[in-house]
Amino acid sequence: MMNTSSDITPRPDAATRILHTSDWHLGVTVRNESRHTDHDAVVDEIVAIAARAQPDLIVHTGDLFHGGRPGMADFGRAIRALRALGDIAPVVVLAGNHDSAIALETLGTAVSDPVPELAAEGRYDPNAPSPARIRVVARAANASNGGVATYPTAAGGKLRFTGLPFVHQNRIVGDWADILAQHATYTDGIRKICDLLANSAFESFDTANDVAVFASHIHVDGARTSSEREVHVSDAYATDPAHLEARYGYLAFGHIHIPQAIADGRGRYAGSIIQVDFGEAGETKQVVVADLTPGRPTRIHDVELSAGRRLRRVSSPIGSLAKLSDDLGDAIVEVTVTAEPDSTAVVFNPNAELGEHDSLSSAVAAALPDATIVGVIDARRPRSDTADQIEIPENTETVSEMFRGWLHDSGGPLFERHATTGAASGERVAELFDEIHHAVGTDTDIAIAELEQMRALDAELGN
Repeated sequence: MMNTSSDITPRPDAATRILHTSDWHLGVTVRNESRHTDHDAVVDEIVAIAARAQPDLIVHTGDLFHGGRPGMADFGRAIRALRALGDIAPVVVLAGNHDSAIALETLGTAVSDPVPELAAEGRYDPNAPSPARIRVVARAANASNGGVATYPTAAGGKLRFTGLPFVHQNRIVGDWADILAQHATYTDGIRKICDLLANSAFESFDTANDVAVFASHIHVDGARTSSEREVHVSDAYATDPAHLEARYGYLAFGHIHIPQAIADGRGRYAGSIIQVDFGEAGETKQVVVADLTPGRPTRIHDVELSAGRRLRRVSSPIGSLAKLSDDLGDAIVEVTVTAEPDSTAVVFNPNAELGEHDSLSSAVAAALPDATIVGVIDARRPRSDTADQIEIPENTETVSEMFRGWLHDSGGPLFERHATTGAASGERVAELFDEIHHAVGTDTDIAIAELEQMRALDAELGN
């Protein structure tokens, strides 16, 4: 059962309430424009929603930060947000693929309280003067090391929480390294890990009084993705949710930025809390409230988020652009300036429509005084006139996006010629680039399967 609105439904009798949020991406920019003010506004809104909802547990399913080395301002922003949420209910944060385990472990230390052993065991005393309520799960762990936690419920039962942070395909994964090594594919290894965690989660599980939640930063088969070119969003990484234990009352997922129901309605991608890039323009953002009652269907309610600036793309002649100002408001905008509809000039004069302004960018900024302009595309010229056609800031794409663009343009014919020879695909080359780039940026270890295979072959040949 699902509803969507900005209101919070009353909690059913004997229900355990979960508030699910994900993919904050603190520190992200769009075309060099900081999103700090947007994050501050949306996080404040989430804290206010949590205060109204009064959940039993708050779950963050990964990508708290946008990069492996968050700035001090974003680190402080995360500490303040988690402490504010922790004053309302216990909080669990899982690591995502953008997060660094080292950074999250440091964050966990910063938000810990005087009784960290309670947090490590997944327990808390709501009557204690300083209850241990914030757990940061930085690395994939087995049940005894924090992969499964137990929380008391208001109805007198237990909430079994299973948390699986993002598991990199080619990186050392601690407790689960042997499991992944024993399976031919990434998805088979993840399925085995989920099975083992479920065995522990449902040990001595009382179906009449207990409820269970599975949470992970993972790509689930059947999920709709945005146009953003994200690493680890491909069929090679897709996990079939049908394999997850049926007794989980709610499946909380992070990684995909489009909010959506998944797994036949058993769970949700909460989605990103702001429109992270222009591929997400037009998307409504949200948090999820799930009410779990033993023996009854889970009630899932999407709560819309309204704070923070939206991303907009508009196309208009310069003379009509000001008419869009009220609608755009303070949005972050990319503007395509088209020719005036009554233009009959034989020779194009780029300055004829600018009036007192010395550039097209300044004319656009004057027409949209409340908006933040991050790109101006001049589409007034005839198709043959291409010089200086686009005015946008530098670094409009991430390193990953630029590499994929170069690979597509330069390597496409080469990959086609070798498609039947067993050579690596273009997607695999791009994935390797992302793995290596992330490892260098976060000072973390990396294990590349292809390199290990080459070393084994070299040893076998006696070289």
